[in-house]
Amino acid sequence: MPELKLDSQLLKDLAAETINKHIAVTGVQPKLSVTLEKNKGDGRLTIVGLWGEYILKPQHKEFSAMPETEDLTMHLAEIFGISVCNHTLLRATDGTLVYIARRFDRIKGRKIHVEDFCQLAEFLTENKYKGSYERSGKLIQQYCTNSGLDVLRYFELLVFCYLTGNNDMHLKNFSLLHLENSVVFSPAYDLLNVNLVFPKDQEEMALLLNGKKKNLKLRDFEALAIVLNIPEKVRSNIYKKFKSHNTEVLEIINASFLNEKLKKAYWDIWNKKQKIFEPLGE
Repeated sequence: MPELKLDSQLLKDLAAETINKHIAVTGVQPKLSVTLEKNKGDGRLTIVGLWGEYILKPQHKEFSAMPETEDLTMHLAEIFGISVCNHTLLRATDGTLVYIARRFDRIKGRKIHVEDFCQLAEFLTENKYKGSYERSGKLIQQYCTNSGLDVLRYFELLVFCYLTGNNDMHLKNFSLLHLENSVVFSPAYDLLNVNLVFPKDQEEMALLLNGKKKNLKLRDFEALAIVLNIPEKVRSNIYKKFKSHNTEVLEIINASFLNEKLKKAYWDIWNKKQKIFEPLGE
């Protein structure tokens, strides 16, 4: 694991510079957009600029192991074929782990036009928790070039977020990429098991799903699938996929950088959420 030259004082200095230049990345979790460079002498990575090709997320003062939890959740998403941004954990010089992800709206210094669903819905940022997943899915149908495929990717992402205790998938956590010849649903980002790091929050979804945010049943996802014109056979295969990799999920959790207590808690959340598939039988 590469080491990142970063300690609490440098982090404070970066935060101050970020505030001065108004270039912080939005969100509750502290994060910076940075440029990294590998030192020739010791091989350590150094932050050499802001507003770069990487998103850096250090440890949170109040909620423990957020970087480790996000990295694990992103790896779990990949098990199920969910496209995610490139990501990893780095060891900072102060001994802590930080999460880093490559920005998908930057390619070799060139900026790619991205619109999050808050922008597409013409909502102010403070209204990012308003609306529904049905309406968000309609945005994909309206704007994406291959809307049928991207609607499936969106639906699978929502099922995965439910299973991993992620109740913070608001409008700014979904985006569309404007490529040269197409508009596509972006890779997933900001995937965090919120139930693990903040168990007091009892809601299961950030937006309304079939008019609800908690006590969700499979029929609520079915209602969304029908709105999005996802055929019964297709959604049945999606559910089967998400209930058939539990052994692999447990292996990935156990191989993560979480401590043993959090590993068990993460697995318990996943296991409990699997009950949503009980109406399907074996």
